[in-house]
Amino acid sequence: QVERGNFVISSVSGNPEGIMAILGQGENKVLILDSNTKLPISNKYGSPETLGMDRVAAVCGAKIHFPYANCLVIDFGTCITYDFIDSDNNYLGGAIAPGMQMRFKAMNSFTEGLPLIEDVPDSVSGIGQTTNDSMLSGVVNGIVGEFEMFIKFYRTKYKDLNVLFCGGDAERFESMTKDPIFAAPNLVLVGLNSILTYNNEEQE
Repeated sequence: QVERGNFVISSVSGNPEGIMAILGQGENKVLILDSNTKLPISNKYGSPETLGMDRVAAVCGAKIHFPYANCLVIDFGTCITYDFIDSDNNYLGGAIAPGMQMRFKAMNSFTEGLPLIEDVPDSVSGIGQTTNDSMLSGVVNGIVGEFEMFIKFYRTKYKDLNVLFCGGDAERFESMTKDPIFAAPNLVLVGLNSILTYNNEEQE
């Protein structure tokens, strides 16, 4: 039994009917998040129909924490996504890169001799003295170099930039940067709630 209320569904499978059947009972209001959903931001992405809804929710969440500010959201998930929204609430896009585990799996899958690394220690050396340590250094330190480059790029173009970390691997990389960042582990959920609230207010 589902308590009465308002719900938002964001489904990567593209088939939310099963969830809809459970939530959409009685007087419940259910919003399915897709490229046609009204947003509390202005979406300037060139192909909104291909834009991941987690990216949309993340930048909407950023605006809850930092309204009327330039924000770069870095989501450390299966992929690492970089999403920028400016101080006028315009979502401009960003970048998508392989996530940490994806990089380890790629090295294992596309080579004959490299092992699959699944356990990543808290501390990774810059100079790997074994094959495992070299892979760890390449992936973990490579990601640090990558996101620091993106932060520098956006800070050069946009003043007073707020950088937000979220996603499953965010805690690891939060401790590996000297850049001032804002850790927001529930950023996507905050953004989903803001989209739901916005649509409910629009209907009133």
